[in-house]
Amino acid sequence: MWPWGHLAVAYLVYAVYTRFDPTRRQTAATLTALAVGSQFPDLIDKPLAWTFGVLPSGRSLAHSLLSLLFIAVVLHRLAALYRRTDLSTAFTLGAFAHTLTDMSPTAVGGVLGGDLTQLQWLRFLVWPLQPPPPYANDASFVEQFASLSLEPYVLFQFGLFGLAVAVWLVHGAPGLRSVTRRSKAMFTDFAD
Repeated sequence: MWPWGHLAVAYLVYAVYTRFDPTRRQTAATLTALAVGSQFPDLIDKPLAWTFGVLPSGRSLAHSLLSLLFIAVVLHRLAALYRRTDLSTAFTLGAFAHTLTDMSPTAVGGVLGGDLTQLQWLRFLVWPLQPPPPYANDASFVEQFASLSLEPYVLFQFGLFGLAVAVWLVHGAPGLRSVTRRSKAMFTDFAD
């Protein structure tokens, strides 16, 4: 999935999460944590694999549910010290949404249909217990963007992004007022 698809799914999941409990609010801080979390696995794995050659794949360490669970526990405990578990929760929802949406629909459908050979495409979920899948274009950012085409799955992700923006607007564009207020104050201070 592309970055905008990950962000869209993470926001839609978070929008549902915040609707179930009125004490959960969408703020500039929680939405920032969510956005960073929604990109986190790729921000770690892609450079470490493709640029520095430290990881075996662009879906390994930070895409592993094992790593994400460890990070979530550590973050939540740190956030509890500062009474900001809302931030760790938003980040964690974003990161888990990212990893789960990186599961190929073909692989998931195949496994659910009994084709266990498709499990090879889901091995990144338990890395390092299993080696990463044998992706064809898992070598560079250039290869990834060169392979981008407006196929149905990519268009679907643009549609999801549009839906997420629409839901955000319907919810009153949470966080926007805070950001614009701070931006105005910053520019006013700068102009003085």
